[in-house]
Amino acid sequence: MANIDVFAHVLLPKFYEKMLQIDSNIPKDIPFINNEVLTDMNKRRELFPSGVKQIISYVNVNPEDYVDGVRAYELCKEVNEELIQTIRDNADIFYGGVAMIPMNNIDGAIDIMENQVLKNKKLFGIQIFTRALGKSIAADEYLKIFEYASKYNLVIWMHPVFDNRKPDNNIVFSWEYELSQAR
Repeated sequence: MANIDVFAHVLLPKFYEKMLQIDSNIPKDIPFINNEVLTDMNKRRELFPSGVKQIISYVNVNPEDYVDGVRAYELCKEVNEELIQTIRDNADIFYGGVAMIPMNNIDGAIDIMENQVLKNKKLFGIQIFTRALGKSIAADEYLKIFEYASKYNLVIWMHPVFDNRKPDNNIVFSWEYELSQAR
C-alpha cells in the first residue's frame, strides 16, 4: 500500500497557457507558481518520493478572479478534463484529483459536481478557498455548493487564503486561523 499525499498541487500546461492569455502578469503576481514541478510531470517524477501517490488539485489561480462566470465555468470544465487526463497518464504517481469549480457561477459549480465529479471515479471532490471573490466562504451565495456536496457526500478540500482585511492574523495565526474561522 502506498502513502497518499492529499494536498499536492499542480498547474497543468493547457490551463496555465489559457490563464496566461487572460493575464500575462500571473507569474509575476503569484511567484510560487514558477516552480517547474507544478507544470512538468517528468520533472515532478524525477523528484518524486518512492512509495507515495498524490491526490492533485490546482494551485490558487482561480478563473473567477480573472473572468466572468460563464467563462470561468467553461475554463473549470476544461481544466478538470485536463486534470482527469493527467491522472490517467500518470497513474503511477497520481491516485486521483480534486475538481476546480467557478465560485462566480454557482449553477455551473453544481453542474461540475454533478457531471464531472460524481461521474468520474478519479475525482474525489472539489476544492474551495476560505475566501472567494473577496467574501467569506460562509456567505449565503455559496450555500448551494455546500448543500449539494452534503446531499451527495462529496468531499470538499478547503484551502486557506490570507484575509487582507486582517493582515496581523496572516503573520500571527496564518492559514490555521483561516481554516478554523473561514468567515
